[in-house]
Amino acid sequence: MSENNKESKLLKDVIKEVFEHELLEKGRSKDRFDEVIKDKNIFLGIFSPWHQDKGEELIQGFVNNVKGDNSTNDFSWLDILDDDKRWKEFPDDKLKKEIKENKKKYTNMRYQIPSHFHGDIDNAVLFYCMENPRGYLGDYKDSYIDKEFQGETLNEFYLYSASIRNEKSKTLKEIIRERYQLEKSSIEKNLEKEIINIIYSHEESALGREIEHIYKQDKNNKYYNFDFESKESKTKLLKDYYYFKEYYSQLIQTDQNLDFKKLKNEKEAVKEIADKICNVEIYPFSCAQPNLGGNGIGGKILRNSDLSRLGAYIVLRRIYKYLQEVEKGKKDAQKPVIIFRKYDSAWKELFKKIFDEVKDFDNKLVLELLEKGFFYCQLAQQGGGITSGNVISVPNYKILLSMKKDAFKEISDLLPRIDIDKISVKESGNE
Repeated sequence: MSENNKESKLLKDVIKEVFEHELLEKGRSKDRFDEVIKDKNIFLGIFSPWHQDKGEELIQGFVNNVKGDNSTNDFSWLDILDDDKRWKEFPDDKLKKEIKENKKKYTNMRYQIPSHFHGDIDNAVLFYCMENPRGYLGDYKDSYIDKEFQGETLNEFYLYSASIRNEKSKTLKEIIRERYQLEKSSIEKNLEKEIINIIYSHEESALGREIEHIYKQDKNNKYYNFDFESKESKTKLLKDYYYFKEYYSQLIQTDQNLDFKKLKNEKEAVKEIADKICNVEIYPFSCAQPNLGGNGIGGKILRNSDLSRLGAYIVLRRIYKYLQEVEKGKKDAQKPVIIFRKYDSAWKELFKKIFDEVKDFDNKLVLELLEKGFFYCQLAQQGGGITSGNVISVPNYKILLSMKKDAFKEISDLLPRIDIDKISVKESGNE
């Protein structure tokens, strides 16, 4: 057996054991593993919180609020944690009570529609694993939002936030329609499906959703929603088509400067690109800064609930499917590329935690094999575009960090730097 075959077998064995372990944790038979890999509906039914009773209840509750029957006035998307087994076992009762009862905190997370994953989880070749969905309130910090919106209901939150965003709509239903670019007919006929598509879709990527809206024509098939030839096109793109502008524009055309006129009649080609992308959030709640790597709410939910694991399981399942196809000799098997935002501080820690629960393997080696074969990360701390200067393989990123450290040491060693540790308090004047 070649070295590559050994590595592939090890990865397959570990991924299988991860899923079997988790199936047993959820009270299911580990014999269902093959079904989980083969059928995405079975996979999501077991591992997605939005496909469980609580998730479906919350989605229906939000729909009822938007329709105006006010049957769930005491609403919070954070209630998705109520039926989370790991979260129930988490001993921080103070935080859990605060999330559940304190309406003056985590306002954006509580009311703004979450976003978890969008794309063909079976066949996508580029998985963009992000941090958390956009906050919609621009540059406002979470602490400022909590202060401004403290104690308000879901309905009041949307009315007030619409005025801050200069949205034209004056009712909850119309605000939701305007903010999420929904068609009037679809929100009237099938609001529940539209809300679900904002939270998750295993068919259409976030970019694909925007492409459909960009290229949608009027009833006479004369004009698109987006004016490809106007001088204001860049401004409108940034405002209304977030994923296209912020993340994927360089993947759509070879010229880094967007040429809208040339894209005007290229809907099918652009859609073909979008269909190969799946975006996943490690933290599905809308906020400015979830503090995933620290001791904040984001980090605690990430490490101590099932919620964030969905993204990791989507990635592992897709890699397993690819390795399975290669093993069977499928010549057109497409290797998935996994690009991470916040790899070291969030995603890597999540994978390590998942692998640490599986005791029979060298889990450090397993992570290194995933990094070598599939994992990429981004260099920029701010700005998540997948661009020529902002993506690097994880092994090369580690080499880059080492080179930067060595370079700084070479420079700093030329100077007689001050050893702070050897200066006494008295000498420093801080006595």
